[in-house]
Amino acid sequence: MFEEPQFSTPLAEPRLRARRAGELTNVWRAVMIAAWVGIVLGFVAVWRSSWTLGLSTWWLGPEADPRFVLLLVLPFLMPLAMVAAALLRVRWVPYYGVAAAIGTALIAWGDVGRVDGLAVVEFALAAGGLLVSVASLTGVLRPVERSVPSN
Repeated sequence: MFEEPQFSTPLAEPRLRARRAGELTNVWRAVMIAAWVGIVLGFVAVWRSSWTLGLSTWWLGPEADPRFVLLLVLPFLMPLAMVAAALLRVRWVPYYGVAAAIGTALIAWGDVGRVDGLAVVEFALAAGGLLVSVASLTGVLRPVERSVPSN
């Protein structure tokens, strides 16, 4: 006699999206996100340590006279772009991660001979990004091979 209304909630009906070749599996996507967020936090630690110790990296400058704002955020751009790419399920993210790790190593190279201790930390962050990116190649979805029935 009286029907209960049927409500559709996002939790009741999960929207399934077709996964494309070149995307990461969900686990490797989460690993990439966690790793590159860790690299961002590592550069925050370098920033804070640099100014606390009074050792200015080439991209920061001294705390009393910091560099131009775009130069201040330069080390964060590639890791943040990697986090965004992984969140947005961009295809071939591991290859972009390798490129971002090389860019991060170039930023660290600028501190060699200037503040060697902080350069080592920056190189370690770049190496971590490189290792995770190369390892995540195992989680790249491959294209589906369609078999044609033989007659």
